[in-house]
Amino acid sequence: MATIPKLAAVAALLVLASGCGAGAGANSGDGDPRTLRIAHNSNAAALPVQVAMAEGIFAKHDLKVEYTKVENIGTLPGTLGRSFDIALSVPTTVIAAAQQGIPVTQVSGATLDVEDNPTGFVIGSKSSGITDITQLEGKTLGVLTETGTTHIATKAWLKKEGVDPASVKIVQVDGPAQADQLAAGRIDAVETVMPFATNILGDPNAVNLGDPYLELAPELSAILWIAKQDFAAQNADVLADFRAALDEAARFITDNDAEARTVLKEYTGLPDPAIKAAKLPTYTTEIRPQDMEVWLRAMKDADGFTGDVDLDKLVASAG
Repeated sequence: MATIPKLAAVAALLVLASGCGAGAGANSGDGDPRTLRIAHNSNAAALPVQVAMAEGIFAKHDLKVEYTKVENIGTLPGTLGRSFDIALSVPTTVIAAAQQGIPVTQVSGATLDVEDNPTGFVIGSKSSGITDITQLEGKTLGVLTETGTTHIATKAWLKKEGVDPASVKIVQVDGPAQADQLAAGRIDAVETVMPFATNILGDPNAVNLGDPYLELAPELSAILWIAKQDFAAQNADVLADFRAALDEAARFITDNDAEARTVLKEYTGLPDPAIKAAKLPTYTTEIRPQDMEVWLRAMKDADGFTGDVDLDKLVASAG
């Protein structure tokens, strides 16, 4: 059976952006900056957006951003065009949303997983006896979300190693709480991403089992920015400026590490040691259609996803 995000929860999110209009947010008139209503969670992938706000980079590109933090980004596709214009998402959620008839498309990349800079992690612990992915059978695994890329990739990894994913007990644990839950033994292992991984791996009891994304491909985008397809078609110039601002912010992050980490701490709330030790992702605004193909294949092979999805429409802005 296909994995479907709980998009019914979007109604609760409408309240979060009650100060925003219900129409498209990117409007320009009388010299006013164009407004983008953006939602994302505490993922380090969103750091360029936060830096672009903090450093006035969006303003340089004639953009104004209204930001709302939403930790469960799986609920965001259905809010686009109503509460938000652009949201952080993952390929698995985008594909599932498209199958449900929600017309979303990728409008920018966010990060790229590469061998020397992974952002996905499965972490076990010596006390639970989980020091290898094959030992997860019958154990409890903490996950950020069951519909996200990390979990789909982990299930594909388990199957490749001969472990039935159904034999693993799944518990949803928000990123900021994962380190404590693993240390307390309430879960035996955890799927996570940066910056939460740094906090977890700071415990000498923790064992990094590897990056599930890189088990699917030698380099892979696992998180991205999305909008409704009609919004993307009608606001190509706005989205080009959005990507240009993120590119500039990424350069700022490279050149101003301390300032960037201060911003990271402000929106994630992680402690200073974790912020200082975090290895920041490889940022990119590249839109990679080939990665959607990898994720669709993983969803079908590891998660029983069925149904026809036109992947071209999910990267319509790539051209």
